[in-house]
Amino acid sequence: MKTLMVFAAAALAFSLSAAVKLPGIFSDHAVLARRARVPVFGKAAPGEKVTVEFNGQKRSAVAGKEGKWRVELNLANSPEGPFELKVNDLVIKDVVVGEVWLCSGQSNMAFRISRCENAAAVKADPAGKRLRAFNVSVRSCALPQEEIGGKWVYADAENVLNFSGVAYFFGKKLLSELNRPIGLINSSWGGSPIETWMTVDALKNSVPETLKRDSRVSENLKRYPAAVKKYASDVEAWAKSVNRQDTPHKVPGAGTAWKKVTPPRIPGGVTWLRRTFEVASLQEGKSVAVNMARLRHSFTLWVDGKKAAEWPLEKAIRNLFPRFTLKDLAPGKHEIMLRFYNPLSSGSYFSQPVSIGKKNLDHAEWECFQEKRFRGKVANSPKDPGKPPREFFNGQRVYNGSIAPIIPYGINGVIWYQGESNTRYHSEYAALQRALVKDWRRAFEINDLPFYWCNLPNMMAKSKDPAAEPAWTLFRAAQSAALDVPFTGEAILIDAGEANDIHPVDKTVPGERLAAIALANVYDKKVPFAGPEVTKVVRQGNALRISFKNLHGGLVAKEVPAFHNVVRRLKKSAPLVRNSPGTQLEGFALCGKDGKWFWAEKAVIEKDTVVISSSKVPEPCRVRYAWQNNPSGNLYNKAGFPAAPFSK
Repeated sequence: MKTLMVFAAAALAFSLSAAVKLPGIFSDHAVLARRARVPVFGKAAPGEKVTVEFNGQKRSAVAGKEGKWRVELNLANSPEGPFELKVNDLVIKDVVVGEVWLCSGQSNMAFRISRCENAAAVKADPAGKRLRAFNVSVRSCALPQEEIGGKWVYADAENVLNFSGVAYFFGKKLLSELNRPIGLINSSWGGSPIETWMTVDALKNSVPETLKRDSRVSENLKRYPAAVKKYASDVEAWAKSVNRQDTPHKVPGAGTAWKKVTPPRIPGGVTWLRRTFEVASLQEGKSVAVNMARLRHSFTLWVDGKKAAEWPLEKAIRNLFPRFTLKDLAPGKHEIMLRFYNPLSSGSYFSQPVSIGKKNLDHAEWECFQEKRFRGKVANSPKDPGKPPREFFNGQRVYNGSIAPIIPYGINGVIWYQGESNTRYHSEYAALQRALVKDWRRAFEINDLPFYWCNLPNMMAKSKDPAAEPAWTLFRAAQSAALDVPFTGEAILIDAGEANDIHPVDKTVPGERLAAIALANVYDKKVPFAGPEVTKVVRQGNALRISFKNLHGGLVAKEVPAFHNVVRRLKKSAPLVRNSPGTQLEGFALCGKDGKWFWAEKAVIEKDTVVISSSKVPEPCRVRYAWQNNPSGNLYNKAGFPAAPFSK
């Protein structure tokens, strides 16, 4: 009996020990923050004692009624390691101590190295094992989650292409200047508005109007599935009535006139795209994931001449991401074909890459064949129900699924690239940005948590109107207004964007400019980190004299280029037509008391000031600089940072 009792006690102890669990953020190769208070936390059986050991430190806690436990390590003066993190019988290996930054936002933060213009160079010479990343498997959840997908990986040739581009160049710059390990937690989601990244309580206290929009979205969501089904049915009936219905088909045979088109376009009609891809090994080919961007057209997917999957119009209209799995592919080359059926006259570009396994398929390799073409508009086409309500972005859903599971992991700061999805609500954004910073500081229990963001880059067509106040311009001003929150900063990017691509392929500039802010303000490095910023505007006769701070060696008029980027990845550019061609500086406008704006005829640097004037404004009282969606301003400091847009 005694033996049996000892065995039972041992079994119970084993089961309790086995219940100890760490969140996924504590994986092998993790980076812990170099801070005085670094939480280690998880779940265990209620009442179980949990002991954490790390580089000579030993901390214990008892799991509460809900099984939660937490201890804190003091790593402010810790060597970098690597060390083992032991939690009872669990052992996390190759853990280093360094600088940990949370990198978040929407698609431009999610934008991976594989899509950057310098991807090949980065892969050939990656930063190495002292730069590590944890890519969060982002989720949208109605309730706060405790677990999260992902794992820590090195910035090596095998993994670096999956790093966030902005985060990578930010981290690489910190690594080179600080010479200590850098950890990047990438939790970002394309298209996500700022309100979904914070708690409902934070929204209630900042901009309640966003919660009203959420309520309207929820109501629309109830009606949307039926509307989509009706639309798909109406399109089918309409296409038949105007002789645009789909017909039985075969894979195009020998003699088909394929041609390369970059990027491929999907006009009204039936369009085939094809290219090859390679499977390296039998193991790799057992189950291969095919991931595509959202497309509002139905299509079928063929592999090696056999139909493998179908994407109906109903799913396409719902703006879902096509996801398929290919099984049992033999090693070697295979052919993938996509057949798009689009009965409507409007078309679209096949602009986003297809990924098969871990490989992105380059646009330049696709060939196109037009099986059938529908030209011209036809009356009485069905009314599109529009994009779906973004229920998965409501309220705090992304916060619940993609931030809550990380909390309270120790971090040293946040970099943020977001806003494109909020430009329509620019009047709200400063309050929302302030609320987000306050909310995350509360959650991570760091009142002075550094929080730096990207001011949106230049985009859309160049403008000749000096009086315009377009949405992106006003939005940038709203972003800057939130700088009144302590320990915040922003990277000005009005020279790093592209006219017709919301996803600029240059992520080096935003990453390194964010890093400069962190190096100067967090790590006390004597480095320039900002461009010229207006301090004073004084009228002198028929001219205005503008004074600046952040000179860093003085003001510079960069040469205005002859062309500007339209779509850089496609090497598309357009002539740049200056609005102030007869003077040193581009981008300045001024007005008098009548409120009529004119481009400056004279805009020149005089020592540490800029003097502007126009014969059309004899008594100027206001000035603007780079006050456009896609400005052409050329005012910089000698450190190479652009002057921030302003209207004074």
